[in-house]
Amino acid sequence: MSTFERMLHVCQAVFEGDIDISAITPQSNLRDDIGINSIGLLYMAMALEEEFGIKFVNDDFIELTTVNDVISCVEKKVNQ
Repeated sequence: MSTFERMLHVCQAVFEGDIDISAITPQSNLRDDIGINSIGLLYMAMALEEEFGIKFVNDDFIELTTVNDVISCVEKKVNQ
């Protein structure tokens, strides 16, 4: 399963139908296209940490704006 597919699975579990998972693409903007607010980003980060066995630091999510940004960050942390 790709990082993108795993991220979709995480989003589905975290947001439980509050967002349309089928509309998410790698280019989707987290806030504008998907509608994830700062609290949602926090929950998503915690779920991604658990899913991938990684740890985010406070600054990791500040500059992430798209799904691709999150995927790149996750893959970088997995490969450290």
